[in-house]
Formats: sequence, C-alpha cells, structure tokens
Amino acid sequence: MQLSELNDPEICCGFGGLFSVKYPEISERMADDKIADAQSTGADVLIGADLGCLLHLKGRMQRKGKDMEVRHIAEILAGDP
Repeated sequence: MQLSELNDPEICCGFGGLFSVKYPEISERMADDKIADAQSTGADVLIGADLGCLLHLKGRMQRKGKDMEVRHIAEILAGDP
C-alpha cells in the first residue's frame, strides 16, 4: 500500500455547516475540485477524518459516476476490509 497526500489538503470540500444548502452550486464545484485532486494522485481509496466531508465527497462521486472508495481513517486503523 502506498500513501499519497492530496496536492491541496487544506482546501475545504464545500460541505461545512449549512454552506452546501445555502450555496449548492459553489459546494458542488468545491467537491468536484477536491475529487479531482484525489483522483490526480492515482489512489483507489480516499481516506479522511471528517465524516461530513467524506459523505459529501462520496455522494458527489456517485452522482458523477466516479469510482473511488471512500473510507474513514477509523475504519482503516481498525483493519476493516
């Protein structure tokens, strides 16, 4: 297994609080940018610690037909397949 960090890990995914509800178009673009960053690494799995962000990105990937597994870091540390 090889670990690859995102190019811009500090950039928000666009989900925080009511942001995604109040500004859905901006939220979608931010998610798309984060997904593109993750895909540019060549990774098969996106791992993170923020459940809201992970749910937002996974949902956006499913709507856009992107195929990347999304996992919480706790799942990885617990050894869940």
